Amino acid sequence: MFKTIYPLAVLVLAACPVAVGGGPEKPAAKSLTVVRSEAAEPFKLVQLEGTPPEFAAEWTQQMPTPGWTYEIDAVDIAEDRIVVKLTEVRPEGLVVQMIAPGTAKIPLGSLQQGRYVLEIRSRRNSQKEHRPAFATVIVAR
Repeated sequence: MFKTIYPLAVLVLAACPVAVGGGPEKPAAKSLTVVRSEAAEPFKLVQLEGTPPEFAAEWTQQMPTPGWTYEIDAVDIAEDRIVVKLTEVRPEGLVVQMIAPGTAKIPLGSLQQGRYVLEIRSRRNSQKEHRPAFATVIVAR
């Protein structure tokens, strides 16, 4: 009896990957918004051209001198969390000592619809670990 049912069960499971995989994929998001806009001052969300749309976050932070740049070390998107790791790079040579904004453009790519925690971790020394700098919740619709 198992010899005849087993091949049939394999065919049914192979034909229904949604039942085995845990659910259908969510549709691609067409827009992003911040849940609490007052908590989002150091960054803004940008929609790029394309189908489905792709997104970027522009992270701005006050730096001790003009000319600081950022290296994006990683952008990890898993489930409902986006973790961005970046390194702050000092300007070379002599610069005027004054506080100035530094901006990083962080590619987020195409996102599925849902809520995400966006966490930015930064460091100034590439030999050290990234430390939490900012976090907020965004909604992809």
